[in-house]
Amino acid sequence: MDGFSVHKRDTGAVEPFEYLEATAGTYSPGQLLKVDAGKLAAIGEASTATPAYVCMADKVVTAGDPVLAVNRVRKDVIYETSLSATAATADVGVKLQVAAGGKQAVTGAGTFEIVSLDGTNAGDMVRGRFV
Repeated sequence: MDGFSVHKRDTGAVEPFEYLEATAGTYSPGQLLKVDAGKLAAIGEASTATPAYVCMADKVVTAGDPVLAVNRVRKDVIYETSLSATAATADVGVKLQVAAGGKQAVTGAGTFEIVSLDGTNAGDMVRGRFV
């Protein structure tokens, strides 16, 4: 899996997209984004912080077309992604970081708390909430 997708919402509701300005670059669905200087931006390095948004579009953003469809990252949503590398200590309740690029999880003190996982090898599926 390449990116974070919604596995389950506590409310069952479908959240509408927000359309926000982003810095120039290539974005893909499921990519987690931060806010930098008032615009959405890709996460360049592994991050211990909770990302602000998840990208909902496959788009090349330019100065002439800076708007990107996103959803807010919410605490009442279980997200699903894959591990970017082997995570021997990964288990339910353990918190992971968002990997560089914002498309996978990686070991390290972060805010993505595991609620279930299919294994601890690179590429294995992991589900969790941002707390």
